[in-house]
Amino acid sequence: MSGLHLVVVVAMVLAAVSVDATEQYTSRYHSLPVIDWLESRPPLTDSADLPSAIDLARDVSRALPLLVIRNDARTQMPVFGPPSSVQRVVGGVRDAARIDLGTPGSFPADAVPVTARLDVLVFDREPRADAWAQLMGRAMDIRDPDSGLPQVRTAGPEEADVVWLAAPGSNPAGIATVVGHRGAVAFELQVSFRPSGHASAAQLIDLSARAEVLARGAAAVWANGLTPSG
Repeated sequence: MSGLHLVVVVAMVLAAVSVDATEQYTSRYHSLPVIDWLESRPPLTDSADLPSAIDLARDVSRALPLLVIRNDARTQMPVFGPPSSVQRVVGGVRDAARIDLGTPGSFPADAVPVTARLDVLVFDREPRADAWAQLMGRAMDIRDPDSGLPQVRTAGPEEADVVWLAAPGSNPAGIATVVGHRGAVAFELQVSFRPSGHASAAQLIDLSARAEVLARGAAAVWANGLTPSG
C-alpha cells in the first residue's frame, strides 16, 4: 500500500469515528458538540439583560391593539414532537412563554373571529435561538407541530423571518405563522381568521391573505421592541 493510499484510509477511518461520535453526542445531549463549544466561550450568556419571556409575550398587545388577551402569558417548555427528524427537547432555554389573544367579546373557544398566539423563547446564547428557528423551519415545512396542519412557505430564507400559510383545503380558516429570532430571543407568532359560516375557497384565500398581512406586521412591530432602538 502506497503512502497516499494509507493517508486516504486513515482519513476515512477518522471521518467515520468523528461522525459516529457526533451522532452519539447529539442523541445523548440533544445538542451538537460545536454549539456546546461555542457556548463555553465568553460571554457565557447573551440574555442576562433581557426581560422575562412572560413580559416579552405580554408586549405583543402593543403590536395587536385591536385584540385582547384571552389566555394570559404562562410558562411553557418547548419540545418538538414527531416527525422523528425533529423530535427532541430544545436545550439552552433560559425561559419560555405562550400567550393567546383574540377578538373582544363572548365567543366559544373555537369560534373567535380573529386569534393570535405568540410563543417566546429566551435562550442563553444567540446560536441556540438561531438553531431553534432553523429547526422550527424544517418542522413547519412538513406540518405545524402544534396543529398538525400541512403548511406552505411564503417567505424566507432571505428575509429576517419565515412565513407559512396553512395549505389550501387543509383547514377551515386562514392561518399564517411567522417564525424568527432577534439575538437570543426566538419567537413563533400565529394568526388565524375564522369565517362566520361555511367559506368558499376564494373566501379562505382572502382570509389567509389577511392573516398573513396581520402576522407579518405584528411580528415586525413586536420584534422591533426587542432592540434598544425599538
